[in-house]
Amino acid sequence: MQRLRWVALLLVLALVAAACGRSDDKSEGSSGSTTTAGSSGVKSADFGSLTEVCQDGDPSDGPAPGVSADEINIATFSDPGFTGRQGLNQELFDTAEVFAAWCNERGGINGREIVVHERDSALFNVKAKMTEACAEDFMMVGGGAVFDQDGVRTRLECMLPDIAGYAVSPEVRGSDLLVQPVPNSIKTLPVGDYVYLKRKYPDAVDHVGILTGDLVTTKLVGQQNKEAVESLGFEVVYDDVYPPAGVTDWTPYAQGVKDKGVKGLIWVGEPENLAGLMKAFANIGYDLDWVRTDANHYDQKLIEVAGSALDVPVLIRSAFEPFEDASDDNATGKYLAAFEQYKPDGKSRGYLGLQAWSAWLLFAEAAKQCGNNLTRKCVMENAQKVNEWTGGGLHAKTDPGSGDASPCFALERATPDGFKLVSDTKPDDGIFNCDPNNVYTLTGDYPSGVTLEEVGKSISELK
Repeated sequence: MQRLRWVALLLVLALVAAACGRSDDKSEGSSGSTTTAGSSGVKSADFGSLTEVCQDGDPSDGPAPGVSADEINIATFSDPGFTGRQGLNQELFDTAEVFAAWCNERGGINGREIVVHERDSALFNVKAKMTEACAEDFMMVGGGAVFDQDGVRTRLECMLPDIAGYAVSPEVRGSDLLVQPVPNSIKTLPVGDYVYLKRKYPDAVDHVGILTGDLVTTKLVGQQNKEAVESLGFEVVYDDVYPPAGVTDWTPYAQGVKDKGVKGLIWVGEPENLAGLMKAFANIGYDLDWVRTDANHYDQKLIEVAGSALDVPVLIRSAFEPFEDASDDNATGKYLAAFEQYKPDGKSRGYLGLQAWSAWLLFAEAAKQCGNNLTRKCVMENAQKVNEWTGGGLHAKTDPGSGDASPCFALERATPDGFKLVSDTKPDDGIFNCDPNNVYTLTGDYPSGVTLEEVGKSISELK
């Protein structure tokens, strides 16, 4: 039962956002200690297209909770202490540690060093760790928790803002005092990849299937995708769920898809389960026109386990520049170089780490504009004004201020030989197709986010 629960929770996390992905097979645990790093230096503080991300200053006092003349205390949440899998999403802590070291060596935030408090919620301790953060920290940056809904009311009650690495539950995704650098909206859904599939594979339009893990969060993703594709003219002829822990034999599911005449399959889940399903399709001799899935499947495990079963197009929607294209001159390469310098054994090669780094950059950009008078209100107001953001070139353009889904997408195809960028998506901004019509506004009755009003607070109390 413990393993079943663990895998189910991984599924919940895997679907946090299109940009999220597991990094690798390392399983480093977290020390849980406060992380500080570096001293003022003369190294370039530019990152990709962003200039002077961090810089010296002469701060004189502590204008807000968690801020002194010398330090800014930041909470980063993750779950590496979960006993079911030590090191779960350790990359959030690793990214926080690396960014703090990188930034502090370049002067910090106007002369204040970033001090990271690693809040290890270990899945089931979100509320307790949130209470600690409320007492000690200026705000939350670059983190996330699988059971984030357990802490959102506590966070709002203490007026603790969050520039999140990721958000899972609708209660958090739509909550107040939250900014996401790559928004996982509860109101809008990116559909550019579906527009592409409709154009590229017209014979599959009337023969679409959806297969989703049997969890509240994953089923919500499936329902929203169904609404979106039907609005585009797709006909869903198969809609089923599977045990979130997976099954030992995927043949019955493969046969069910075949019996319904499915030609295009929307998969909601995680890489190793999809690999098992693809092998089952190969074993019964059934070739789909396409399988569409999310960015957490940009994972070498899919290639290793599925192997030759990936001769069928398995297409992964992404908003990030691929690691395969990293160079000394681009943001992805600079991100990897920072890890190599400050934490070479850290978990860097995953979209979740990139997304967390983007959150840290957004925080730094918003905070430096506040000068010496660093307050929560100032940082959040600055972050919410940002309506065009790429994390210095780490990802496609997003709109953190509105929280709406980005229209920009790229597609990676998983093949037996690795991941290949799909070139015929009509890109108009680098590798990305950013047609404004690539976003669908959801109309279904879905859960909403927790507001300040619900916990007896008002935005006027943010200082």
